[in-house]
Amino acid sequence: MFARSLKRLVLLAVLLVPAVSPPMAHAQASSALLPAAPSRDESGDDPMGRSTPRGTVLGFMKATGREDYDRAASFLDTRQHGALARELARQLQTILDRETSIDLAHLSRQPEGSLANAQSPNRELVGVAHTSSGKVEIWLSRVQRGDNPPIWLFSSETLRLVPEAYEQAANISAIEQHLPGWLTATFFSLSLWRLCIVVISLPLTLLGGSLLARLVALLLALLSSRIVGRTEVDRAQVLVTPLRLILFGALFAVVGNYSSSLLGRNFWHSLGNVLGVFGVTWLATRLVAIASDLAVARLRQIQSWDKIALAGLLGRLSQIGLATVGVLFVLYLAGVNLTAALTGLGIGGIAVAFAAQRTLENLFGGIMIISDRPVRIGDICKIGNVTGTVVDIGLRSTRIRTPERTIVTIANGQLATMNLENYTFRDKFWFHPLISLSHDTTVDQLQTVLSRIRERLNTHTNVESITSRVSFISIGNASQDIEISAYVFAASDTEFLRIQEELLLGVLDIVESAGTALALPTQVTHVLQQPDADAQGPNDKTPIIGHR
Repeated sequence: MFARSLKRLVLLAVLLVPAVSPPMAHAQASSALLPAAPSRDESGDDPMGRSTPRGTVLGFMKATGREDYDRAASFLDTRQHGALARELARQLQTILDRETSIDLAHLSRQPEGSLANAQSPNRELVGVAHTSSGKVEIWLSRVQRGDNPPIWLFSSETLRLVPEAYEQAANISAIEQHLPGWLTATFFSLSLWRLCIVVISLPLTLLGGSLLARLVALLLALLSSRIVGRTEVDRAQVLVTPLRLILFGALFAVVGNYSSSLLGRNFWHSLGNVLGVFGVTWLATRLVAIASDLAVARLRQIQSWDKIALAGLLGRLSQIGLATVGVLFVLYLAGVNLTAALTGLGIGGIAVAFAAQRTLENLFGGIMIISDRPVRIGDICKIGNVTGTVVDIGLRSTRIRTPERTIVTIANGQLATMNLENYTFRDKFWFHPLISLSHDTTVDQLQTVLSRIRERLNTHTNVESITSRVSFISIGNASQDIEISAYVFAASDTEFLRIQEELLLGVLDIVESAGTALALPTQVTHVLQQPDADAQGPNDKTPIIGHR
């Protein structure tokens, strides 16, 4: 169930990557992967989204991706107009696409910027372009024109360095110079020849995932043989898909480095990071599940029943914790403010706590049962009117197998409030039979029986002689009753039944050797003769039978 949920979450994350990561810049990809319009917080009062650093960079790349250089020039802090401004925007696009790595997800979404530069709070460094002559820092400046709200623009200092950096960035790679033109055409921000390499790498990645899974299976088999004495690990096959997911993430991250646009690099890197994080999270949860199973198997071998439920609980909690960390890391990669998100989760958690009181009650009840250990897996107990053996203690419920071989599931929250009788914790068993001797037993015979039974109990190695008691308690209408009370030391019910059988046979032998017997149920029948009024003769009588 947990694996299926995580698999669906991975699929959903892959489908949502275009929504949380920037689109590709080229026209053939932009129509399919354009992001939604900037949110109100990001666009602010500026209709072009220039109120934040991220909105400025993303808006500029979207405009140049559509080759709308008139709009792109609106993101530049320059006094040039017309063709000069459009050419400057095109040159800046080339520098950003070919020489700059900017993580758009982590650019500030606040109108005041990240405030990383305390001396110049109205300037924001968004990236560095690496050229043959050195590094070119890409700065944004927060400017205010007239009475309009302040906006972020590519700074004039950066724009003065653009023409020189463009001449060094405009050269075609040495490989593409020797390839036909149709192989250098761009699809999904990748040259066709690079896209072919990606397609060829996909089956190799699948094969690599299978080979890695086999290697991990061998290591787990060696570990399993050392821990539980078995070499097979049946669940190692479930590691194939997570390993393939990790390899796909690494492949897409590498592919992103060869993308022809800044937005393309961000897209492929985001996709690779999401797949890699989910693959690592998925693999870690699988490995924790296997480790938990091996630990439980080892504890069963050494009969450490009190630690089995604890090992299972730690395994489940570790899986939940790993999944939570994975989701939070993906949100971090998407640029979500985790502080605000965790604060919202805290407030939402209160509402969830009210809505899921029963679930939380069962969760904490399970933790209490496992930590306090009133019952353990393998214990024979009576809970309410249910008697059986505990087979599993989970986070939500506890399962008991009855003598009829059925499974009874009791919610942990309910179990925590019920009367629980644990038979496994008994240190000794109560031997308490009632012996009824026949009414004809003499005093001498009765004393003989009492003394010999006391002697038998005192000399038996499994009977607690200090607390043993044999008493003549009553004289009945048809019997004379002797009560025996003694505690028997036994490790299990089976051993107690064997000792009890031995003691009862000894009591019968004592009764027989004393010359008496056990009392039997008796019935006395009285036959009375009553004259019949309609009879012809005075001696005719009808019998009346009565019982007592």
